Amino acid sequence: MRVTGLGKFVLFILAIGVALGGYRAWQGRSGATGAGGGFKLPSSLPGLGGGNKKGNSGNSGTGGINATGSINATGNDANAAGGVEIPFVITAAKKDWVGEQVERFNQENAGKYRITTKPIPSREAMHSILSGQTKPVLWSPGSPVWPARLSEAYQQKHGSSILDLSDPNAYRVFLRSPLVFLTTRRKAAFLRPLLSGPQPWAALRRLSTGQQKTPWGGFRFSHADPLTSSSGVMTLGLILFDYGQKSGGAGALNRVASSKPFIQYMREMSKSLVYDKPAIEGTTKLTKAFLEDPTRYDVITGYESAALAAAPKDPNIAVIYPSPTAVSEHAVSLLNADWVTPQQREGAMEFMRFLGGKEALQGGLKYFFRPAQSGSALSLANQLARHGNQGFQQTFSTVELPPYEALNAAAYQWHNSVIKKREY
Repeated sequence: MRVTGLGKFVLFILAIGVALGGYRAWQGRSGATGAGGGFKLPSSLPGLGGGNKKGNSGNSGTGGINATGSINATGNDANAAGGVEIPFVITAAKKDWVGEQVERFNQENAGKYRITTKPIPSREAMHSILSGQTKPVLWSPGSPVWPARLSEAYQQKHGSSILDLSDPNAYRVFLRSPLVFLTTRRKAAFLRPLLSGPQPWAALRRLSTGQQKTPWGGFRFSHADPLTSSSGVMTLGLILFDYGQKSGGAGALNRVASSKPFIQYMREMSKSLVYDKPAIEGTTKLTKAFLEDPTRYDVITGYESAALAAAPKDPNIAVIYPSPTAVSEHAVSLLNADWVTPQQREGAMEFMRFLGGKEALQGGLKYFFRPAQSGSALSLANQLARHGNQGFQQTFSTVELPPYEALNAAAYQWHNSVIKKREY
């Protein structure tokens, strides 16, 4: 029988279909497309681990982060690989300690619970949680300012409570690290009387404007951007506190933060401010830039933990504690949100109990954080004393930062009325 042109075309299509079906079956058997024969996402996409223990964005474990980098809170299936998934948003400054504890916890609870982490700057995380774009079960920002503000703003926006800071089962501080000035030992000899005395930020302003001369000539200092970094917010908060000590309380600071005299004060202080890429990218990058090249800045603000970690490797570095200073609290918040399942909440509470254990807190000492409740076995006293000639000290004075409204107003004015209007 002679096959027509149309018949040949039909036979050709059938042959192609059989070939494609066979190829897909072979792929499913060989695992060429990943588990289950589905489409395998490339590891270069933001927020994906690509099968590694830690992905490109610093995630610990696998899953929990979709291709857009947002966290999915659908970890209520205990039969899924690794157990109930518990998304945990952290800051980059604590990813080493948290990463180790997450790995330990996940190993001990394999098949039951699985913590997945994602580092997001504190301010960004707060707004993302408030808008519902990011839906973690646990959150650990760099300062108590952020969970306090989230609790307040969420209540105002949604009419329900997402976090009770007075409940130790929902909010607990594990580690602390004070904000310090980081400089070199040679420069510290001149700077210490100025920056550790009364109103250190007023002294810094005199250095920045040239009213106070240095033995080495010019003056260059830097701090992380307060719009992206908790240490930047803490720095700006201490500047505002220093400026407004006699202004009459929190309500006055709210007004002072947007006042013309304070904006002018910040402009004068920024005359010698180095606002470069490391400062924009945050505390970790800024500290790294200073440690790699101490001539890049005369002084920066950063965390005691990072400075103490670097002290044995570089005896040339030194720290100065502002008086008063502010403390970065490595606390963990368990969110009371509608996306958190009972299984996730149970696992999150178990993880918080785990972090409060002696072994986990000793892990924090390894990264030179101060335990919130120190004792003879949980203390940085020996390390601080060992490097006392570099300025490290056991005790220091602290102050509570201005309220969020004042900090937010000051950060806005700093960015829009100071940085954007600087002459380069």
